[in-house]
Amino acid sequence: MVWRACLCLSLLVSLAPACDDSVKSRREASAGREGGSNEGGALDDRLGDGPVAPGRDLLGDRTAPGKESATPPAGLAAKYPGDTGIDKDPAVVFTENFEEGSVGAVTARYESKKAAGLTLVADAPAKSTGKSSMRMTAGGSSPAATDLYKKLPTGYDELFVRYYVKYSAGAEWHHSGVWIGGYNPATDWPSPQAGLKPAGNDRFSVAIEPMGSGANPGPRLDFYNYWMKMHSWMDQPSGSTAYWGNTLVHQKGFRVTDDTWMCVEIQVKVNPNPASAAGAILAVWKDDVLVQRFTDAAPLGYWIKDKYCPVGADSNECTDYPPPAGTKMIPLDLQYRNDASLRLNYFWPQNYITSGAAGNVWYDDIVIATQYVGCIK
Repeated sequence: MVWRACLCLSLLVSLAPACDDSVKSRREASAGREGGSNEGGALDDRLGDGPVAPGRDLLGDRTAPGKESATPPAGLAAKYPGDTGIDKDPAVVFTENFEEGSVGAVTARYESKKAAGLTLVADAPAKSTGKSSMRMTAGGSSPAATDLYKKLPTGYDELFVRYYVKYSAGAEWHHSGVWIGGYNPATDWPSPQAGLKPAGNDRFSVAIEPMGSGANPGPRLDFYNYWMKMHSWMDQPSGSTAYWGNTLVHQKGFRVTDDTWMCVEIQVKVNPNPASAAGAILAVWKDDVLVQRFTDAAPLGYWIKDKYCPVGADSNECTDYPPPAGTKMIPLDLQYRNDASLRLNYFWPQNYITSGAAGNVWYDDIVIATQYVGCIK
C-alpha cells in the first residue's frame, strides 16, 4: 500500500520505513513555515491563547470581505439525532462509526490500510450513540505511520466531510489528520507525491492537520493543501522538493484542545469550469462554528512563500511578515483542476509521526455527504 502524505516521494505500495527525515526538516528549513524560518527566527505560535467562547466565529467579529456568519447552516445531522439513520440519507456518500467489532472488520471496508497501530477502543464523543472509536497510534516505538484509505464509489464535484477527532497531548505531530481529494484516474491507494506540484489534471488534496514543530500543548490547526495553483517555499521553485502543502487559515483560535473530542467539517467544491477558479469553495468548521470559508472572490489576502494569509489572520507566521506597502490583496486561487475528469474520489484519515514519543489520534462518527452535515445532535 502506498504511503504517506507530505512524505517521501517514493510512495509506492508499502512504505516500509515511512519517510526520509529530511521531509520533516522542511518545517525548519522552509522560509516562514511553522516551527522555524530562515527569515526571522522561530514562528511557533501555539502557546498563550485561551479558548474561543462557544458559538463565536473563530475569526472574531470582523467585517472584512469574505466574513461569513458564525451561525452554521442547517445540516443533515439535525434530521438524525445521534446520527441514527443518517447513512440512509440520499445525500450521504459514506459513513464510518467504527462499531464493526474488530479492526479486521473495519479495514475490510477500505481499499488500503496500514493496520499496525490501529485499535478499536471504548471511547466515543459525548453525543455519539456508538460505543467505540478507532485509535491510531504512531511514532516512538510504534510504526511511524498508520492509516485508512477509502476510494469513493464515484467522483464528486462537491463534498462535505464531517468527522470527530481527538489528539493526545505531547506528540510531535507531522501528518495527523484527515485528507480528502482526487486522483485521475482514481486509485486504490494514496499517492500524495510530496514535494511536487499537481499539474491540474492528475490530483489535488485538502487536509486539516496540527501545525508547528515540537510537542507543545494545543497546536494550531490549518489546511495543508496540494493543488495546481499552490505556491512554493522557494523563491525560484526547482527540483523535487519545491512544494509542500500550503497553509491557508493562520488563526490562533483554530487549535487542538488536547485529549478532547472535536467535531470538524471540511467543504470542498471544485471549480465547475476547468479553465478558471470561478465557483470553487473551500471551508472548514469546528464544533459547528465556521473557521474560514474561501471562494473565488473572498476573503482577500496575500502570499508569504507557501502560506496564504487572509485578512484577519493573526498567527505569527503572518503577523511577523506584513505585506510591503502597495501589495495588492488577492483572493485565494482555488482552481483545483484544469480537466473535468479530476474529481473528489478519496478519503484518507491517518497518523504519521517521525520524531519524539508515540502519539494517539482517535477518529469517530465520520460522514461524507453532498451537503453540510453538522455535528451530532
